[in-house]
Amino acid sequence: MSTNVFLTGTNGYIGKNLYETLKDSATIYSISKYPEQSQGDVQYFKGDLFSLNDMIEALKDIDVAIYFLDPTKRSNKLNDATFKDMNAISADNFARAAEINDVKEIIYISGTLEDTETINILKSYKVPVRISDTKVRRPGILAQTQSSKTDDVRSIQRTLMPHSWSIEQAANHYFEWLNTTFFKFVKTTQSDDVVRIYFGSQHLLTLTKDTDKCDEYRLVYKINGGKMHYAHENSRARMEFRRLKGTDVLIIALHDYEPTLPWLLYMVTQAPIHHLTMKIFDVEMRIERFSDDAANGVKKTYTK
Repeated sequence: MSTNVFLTGTNGYIGKNLYETLKDSATIYSISKYPEQSQGDVQYFKGDLFSLNDMIEALKDIDVAIYFLDPTKRSNKLNDATFKDMNAISADNFARAAEINDVKEIIYISGTLEDTETINILKSYKVPVRISDTKVRRPGILAQTQSSKTDDVRSIQRTLMPHSWSIEQAANHYFEWLNTTFFKFVKTTQSDDVVRIYFGSQHLLTLTKDTDKCDEYRLVYKINGGKMHYAHENSRARMEFRRLKGTDVLIIALHDYEPTLPWLLYMVTQAPIHHLTMKIFDVEMRIERFSDDAANGVKKTYTK
């Protein structure tokens, strides 16, 4: 019986060579946002590495899952993120999905500057991880803009959260903190599982907690309303708060967001404002972490 092997990609240098090596002895599976543009007899699942639910579906009935992230992998039209943060989310999704599907083994193709963190993330779940002896060197360079069928955005920012906080506390603090920024022109309201963001009297966004996708390490909000939300039936726009397992690393990500502003106007207004907001929030979280440590008897000197 043929072994079912999953590759994170088959169009880049690593994926093509692995496919050629394994195709005669295994059934090859992979994932792609645009499988119709892929070649060969690979069994493709239409989806996204950066969606945990897509990865859970993609790894069903897989025996061996081989992980490597090509830094040029097609994602969204705008990627306001570093390779390190993109890799952290995809590695976490990969290992979680492998555990849920009882994958027998994960093989990691080493060779990036992020090997140590990637291996730690993969090993934080239950599936055994084997690391390639040969390093395939590849730069951690991410194309900020790429070709896409839609004007969509992925923005990923990393910070450190207070050790004693839950992921829900971190998310609630973010929305409450927004009320104090931009001279209090920005206001947020939270009712049950719904967050609404306003600028003055203008309703900008509605975010609704997707409870089926939330756990102790992850909160997901669907973006499903407001003047800045491009509403259509295939929208996958969401905001995610994720704590890397066993760490205090907090990753806040905006996935598959489609702005209502014309693209060029978005790029010179809303996009840099969001980026700046997240950088200021990083400072806010450092201060909160310092205060939390002090309250719990941890003596540290605050540095930038």
